[in-house]
Amino acid sequence: MRARDAFTSLIVALLLGTAAHAFQVRPVRVDLHNRATATQLMVHNPTTRPLLLQAEVFDWTQDDTQDALRPTQALIINPPIVEIAPGASQVMRVGMRGPLEAGVERSFRIWLTQVATPDVPDSGVQLLMRVSLPVFVTGAGTPGPQPHWHHTGDAVELRNTGARHLQVRAIKLQSEDGHRTTLGPCYALPAGRCRWPLPSGWSGALRWEADSDAGTLAGALDAPPPR
Repeated sequence: MRARDAFTSLIVALLLGTAAHAFQVRPVRVDLHNRATATQLMVHNPTTRPLLLQAEVFDWTQDDTQDALRPTQALIINPPIVEIAPGASQVMRVGMRGPLEAGVERSFRIWLTQVATPDVPDSGVQLLMRVSLPVFVTGAGTPGPQPHWHHTGDAVELRNTGARHLQVRAIKLQSEDGHRTTLGPCYALPAGRCRWPLPSGWSGALRWEADSDAGTLAGALDAPPPR
């Protein structure tokens, strides 16, 4: 299963209809490590109707151009199917099935998907929602990310050769003739990359500043040589 990183837009509408069914999840990202090999999600149903949710877990990897999701049982979420009464909340526990591997970070995605229920008014269709949560499981002694930034002429690229992911929440770009823009967000997994296409008409060198989970990163990139 493949998808570009529209994963970072957390809520995806699956069916459109007259009655909005929404749910709230905290936290929106899970980090597990040797001192915390399990945690919990709090799911709240703010609507006036019962909410039925199904949880799925995927290994999350990146190749040179795309994200890849593959079903896995390495990460446990319990209960995998839950019904939440109107106005109520439910705890869902998340943890690794086996021990953490030292020196390695593993990336997962949890999908929480609303399941259709038979209480839809005749005049409408249910609005079903899906939340995609990133999960990072980090073994002891895992080195950090190693970002490498490149200007390709029509895009800015970040390649991560490190052992841990790098999350860019937003990146600010300024061209040498003074144009400015803000792009993002994106995750660069180990051996993965992010790519931000440049606005039309941009050329030459540029400066960049990224708000990331490793702090603020900044630098300058020369224009690539003519082909």
